Amino acid sequence: MQFTRRHSLTIRCLRCRGFALPTLMVMLALASIAAMLALRNLWVNDQLLNAEADQLRAQRKAEAVLSVALADILGTTTKINSDASPNTRHTAGDGTQTHAFFPTSMSEYDLLRQRLNTNPSPCKAGICVPNTLDAKVTKASYWKAQTVTAMPVGASDTPYGDNTAWYWIEIFPQHITSTVNTSPTSSFFYRVTALANGVMPGSSTVLQAIWVRNTPTFNIGQWRSWHVLHD
Repeated sequence: MQFTRRHSLTIRCLRCRGFALPTLMVMLALASIAAMLALRNLWVNDQLLNAEADQLRAQRKAEAVLSVALADILGTTTKINSDASPNTRHTAGDGTQTHAFFPTSMSEYDLLRQRLNTNPSPCKAGICVPNTLDAKVTKASYWKAQTVTAMPVGASDTPYGDNTAWYWIEIFPQHITSTVNTSPTSSFFYRVTALANGVMPGSSTVLQAIWVRNTPTFNIGQWRSWHVLHD
């Protein structure tokens, strides 16, 4: 009788040991899966934070490009690049020249339009005279596809090196009506589009804003209609 009890206890212990190992392995597998899922979530969150931070950097860079474009409009720079070439962006030149420039009168505006009408695009070196108010210019993809017509921003004005930021300046005539003591004059307002790429592939921001002079004869104005372009 005693032998039977001992034999039964031995069989039960062996059965317990037989179930303990698979149970331990299952628990270890579940713990490993949970750890892998936690690491994956941490990696995904890290990637999302990096992408968001890079997008913010691209937007800040585009905002800085707007200031560079405004300096170009106002003619505060005397050189257009580092090799000391003369700045012709505020000089119409003669009939033999074909460069784009910022007009100061309607006759110069008509001359600029004649020059740019010979191009496939109404833009050259970042200066544009659009023929119509096309809805596609409010799409980010439209500007991303034609950086060849833009004005590139150098590494000294934007971080992360050359070929990471561009801008276009569309010129529109603005007729100012006369008053009792003044004659009618023609001024211009400018729609500036800035494109800036981030560090990560595919990260970019396209900003568009309108700058208007307070008076036609002063280089003092204000930004209007500032917004980020999407598709």
